[in-house]
Amino acid sequence: AKDKSEKIFALAFVKLMRYDGTTLRDGEHDLIVYKAEAKKLEDASTYLSLPSTKIELEEKGHSTTGKSMQNLGSCTISKDSFQISTLVCSTKLTQNVDLLGLLKWRSNTNLLQQNLKQLMKVDGGEVVKFLQDTLDALFNIMMENSESETFDTLVFDALVFIIGLIADRKFQHFNPVLETYIKKHFSATLAY
Repeated sequence: AKDKSEKIFALAFVKLMRYDGTTLRDGEHDLIVYKAEAKKLEDASTYLSLPSTKIELEEKGHSTTGKSMQNLGSCTISKDSFQISTLVCSTKLTQNVDLLGLLKWRSNTNLLQQNLKQLMKVDGGEVVKFLQDTLDALFNIMMENSESETFDTLVFDALVFIIGLIADRKFQHFNPVLETYIKKHFSATLAY
């Protein structure tokens, strides 16, 4: 039970999902501390549309220096700050916008060539975390664009890149995952 004498006097929060669909980047984040009436801070809709970090505040064109307090809607930005450090570990959410673009390639086919080229620049650790989803996406691209040879070479290069990653000592423990994928999940008839 909450003590009736305890009242919210300030609040800081962080958005785990970014505007581009990726997760919050690993590392340190300077959060904004908001002050408002306790009743207003109890309602999440009051503040969730506001910037949560100083970088996000600057991106929206507000200054983080100058006056000690700024008004944003019904909340006031305090001169205080709150710093957190994050490390996101997920097999469903990625921090890499290029990998996300490939995994969700159907939502923007105009960027497909660029996303296929960028895959070869994505950190290997991020690619192997999404190995099955990445392979599914590549084979689906091949199957669904079979009338044209536009993506054939790019998909082939991406597959060679992924197999090369798995062959690397650093990621050799993902070899059974690749073998299981080939035996149980692989169904792209055009790739045979």
